[in-house]
Amino acid sequence: MTGVTRVVIQESAEELKEKMNQQFQAKGHERLQALYLLKTGQCQQVIEVAAIVGRSRSTVHRWLHTYQEGGLARLIGP
Repeated sequence: MTGVTRVVIQESAEELKEKMNQQFQAKGHERLQALYLLKTGQCQQVIEVAAIVGRSRSTVHRWLHTYQEGGLARLIGP
């Protein structure tokens, strides 16, 4: 199935939601929202996440790659 993510999200849904609510910038919030949607099963495909957060599929793929490479610190860092 095309667009299904194979990223393993280490943080719990609760942790992601808490961090999402602590974000002051939209950048961090929408990136965490993408992880949250996948972690909770609300979305199973990148295209679904992209539609909800209002970004392109390639942008969401890039976020997931960044997360895989460096975790949350790299994903939402400066």
